[in-house]
Amino acid sequence: MRRLGFTTIEMIIVVVMIGIIAVIGFPKIRRALDSTNVRSTRVFVGTAVATARAAAVQRGCRAVVHFSSGAGTVWVTSCSRANPAAIDTIGGVADLASRYNVTLAATTDSIQFDPRGLSMTNATTTVRITGATSYGTDSVLVNPLGRVVR
Repeated sequence: MRRLGFTTIEMIIVVVMIGIIAVIGFPKIRRALDSTNVRSTRVFVGTAVATARAAAVQRGCRAVVHFSSGAGTVWVTSCSRANPAAIDTIGGVADLASRYNVTLAATTDSIQFDPRGLSMTNATTTVRITGATSYGTDSVLVNPLGRVVR
């Protein structure tokens, strides 16, 4: 007589093997996701600095990239094209803490650029990015000229 299907022992062995693979794989996946989130945040901060520099040059007025370390938000402001006395927020306020599950800590709360695209701060600004696990840490350095340095 032939039996079709699996025995209970075979099913238990398969379930145990799947459990072992999951226990080994999930921490690695979590670390990979965390490092990807930190990298994406670093790229976003670099893009925000470049946007502020470009806005300062294009509009011929001061532009500022703001960092809210506690809330983890970043935004860029500049003078309005229609009314130079008014202030525009370029691209909106990005909440990086909730978007990428990271923590931001900046040495200054903002970086200002003059109409030539040069930083008005005479010191290097460091934005430290920390992920949800201890494996995901990185930083963005903005030198006194306004250039993003890794």
